[in-house]
Amino acid sequence: MLIRTFFSSLIVSMLVLLLSVTPLQAEPPPPSTEPAQCDTLLMFVGEDTKVLKIASRREQSAWQAPAIARVITQSELREQGTFILSDALQNVPGFYLAEKEWGTAPYLRGIPDSVLFLYDTVPVQSEVDKSIHPIDHELPLWSAKRIEIINGPGSVLWGPDAFAGIVNVVPMTGKDIQGVETGAFYGAPGDQMGFFINTGYDGGIWDGFFALSGRRGKEDTRHFDIVRFTGDDLSALPPEERLGLGRPGEAEYLDAYGHISHGGWLNLSGRMAWNRKPYTMTSAGGTVSWGETRSTPFGFLKLEAKQDLDLSSSFKFTGYYTHLSHEHEVIDQERTQKEDTAYAEIVYDRSVMGGTGMLTGGLSYRRRTVDDAPIWKGYLPGYLASDNSAFLPIVLQEDFDSKLWSLFGQFMKTLGDWDLSAGARHDMHEDLSNQTSVNAGIGWSPSKDWRYKLQYGTAYRTPFARQLYITTSPEFEEIRSLNLQVAWNRADRMGASVTGFQQRIDDHVMEDLYAGLSMPNSQEIYGVELDAYIRPHKKLKIQANLTWLANSGPDETYRYLESITLDPDGFLQENYAVNNYPYDLGADLLFNLQATWSPLERLSLYTRAGYVASRYLVCPRENLLQRVRVPGFWRIDANAIIRDVFFKGADLEISLRNLTDHRYEIPGTYDIIEADPISAQVLLRIRW
Repeated sequence: MLIRTFFSSLIVSMLVLLLSVTPLQAEPPPPSTEPAQCDTLLMFVGEDTKVLKIASRREQSAWQAPAIARVITQSELREQGTFILSDALQNVPGFYLAEKEWGTAPYLRGIPDSVLFLYDTVPVQSEVDKSIHPIDHELPLWSAKRIEIINGPGSVLWGPDAFAGIVNVVPMTGKDIQGVETGAFYGAPGDQMGFFINTGYDGGIWDGFFALSGRRGKEDTRHFDIVRFTGDDLSALPPEERLGLGRPGEAEYLDAYGHISHGGWLNLSGRMAWNRKPYTMTSAGGTVSWGETRSTPFGFLKLEAKQDLDLSSSFKFTGYYTHLSHEHEVIDQERTQKEDTAYAEIVYDRSVMGGTGMLTGGLSYRRRTVDDAPIWKGYLPGYLASDNSAFLPIVLQEDFDSKLWSLFGQFMKTLGDWDLSAGARHDMHEDLSNQTSVNAGIGWSPSKDWRYKLQYGTAYRTPFARQLYITTSPEFEEIRSLNLQVAWNRADRMGASVTGFQQRIDDHVMEDLYAGLSMPNSQEIYGVELDAYIRPHKKLKIQANLTWLANSGPDETYRYLESITLDPDGFLQENYAVNNYPYDLGADLLFNLQATWSPLERLSLYTRAGYVASRYLVCPRENLLQRVRVPGFWRIDANAIIRDVFFKGADLEISLRNLTDHRYEIPGTYDIIEADPISAQVLLRIRW
């Protein structure tokens, strides 16, 4: 109630301010996404603003980076009306963002839960429970400068769990905004309201930046019929006492980020995020439904320091501490999992061979402690059935502590039109087996318009909490990935790229909250990513991309706890069952068509038509006679920006999602659910 009152008063105050304030000074130029100065080694015609650091730990263009890389700039995010990370990624080749009751489940190149998500290069998701992905309203983009994306393994420079790719949200600094930018918005359905504030100051030798945002409103309006389950004696209530009529409450989010820099060599940043999302869950066939709530409070504090040794070499230190809590409330029972991570690394860079080569080497240490990781040993929908009159689900909560030392290095060399790169990383786990990751690549630019890339990389994924509980030495899931890309760009007027890839994953394990772990498996996944754009007019840009996937390999096999019975001697007897399912690619065909048009200097229009191919509902606990399949669907989104609408520096933005109100079906967790209907959001943004 307190946070709702806070939101209401703050949003009303923001609206009054935005409608009444007069700018104190002339409008500054929009925040620039270009680097302060352009190194000729990093520039190429038409793409000088598409820079990223996660490919080599130094600023490079996506065109030249030793990886299959992409960058989404701040101007693109605003033109598209994209305010959360999951919406931004749905336009990127290779990504399928599966809508679930509790949020978004990301797939990259047919591999679920396989992306390392970073904010200011700090991991934001749980590395113990792979299904925790705070990439919806938990990670707003109001203060984002750009999004850096790599398709393919990135473990050499970023360690475990940079498995199928990396996504890094780069926030603004005091160098990017001088003054204040604020906004307030309202959306429907769900009576969505929110605000954001970005403020920065550049004092020359030092600069600072601070961002604050919030949101609240209903995100799920489906009712549920199980409103209570646990009795005072910690046993299940009788079936007739569990029933009622309930609906999820309002979702709430708060996010704050700050950054201070001195002399360009010392940087201190931190983020705090609080969120709460209630939703309705339904069992297979819709026999029972119940309410759940997830909350993932997260925070970090990060320090970076760089020291130049001479004109050709430097040391860089990075250290951070993160805290994540996963609070999961199921009907009337709540469990909290906590993760604390301390990380430190030293990186040495040296320019060699007359400036044509760059050597990067590093040493890092990470310690993670996990408290009360939940290990479910039963199937909740089965316990909620009317034939269970006494038993509660068995949920164990375990603690884990891990330490990891890592040595890593990467070498890049330019030979005329050719760029060569190679790297390796050796991870030394205290309680698990050591692992080694490698990468190698060749880039060739026969002319300024053409770029060829051949990339190979390996990576591994740390075990799930349940794997650590079952055995002290679980097998690591490994990936080997081969990528070939041909890209063409003509003076920012048109361009295209074709990327073919082949991936093999070994000792692959999937986790279902109630069915447990699948048996170790192997798969080969291959596909093609096509991406193209054209500017038929300086005020019109049309983009399109397509992803096609296929796989080969054995079915996934789950051995799960089916029931618990009492034997004649009064002892509990655990009964197990086995179920097989084909590997889940997500969607094997994805297509996006986008257009951005600025018919007037003060008006920008954007529209997107996206297609997702048919998908299957994968429910390991249900012995379905055949897999449930939902058809493919088209969805249309649109956004409009009217600049200087009330006075100079005030922009009005109108966003529509699912414009045609197409009521398509999607695979939920246990049953088919209906996707969200048409939604609209009106945002008023002001700069002074």
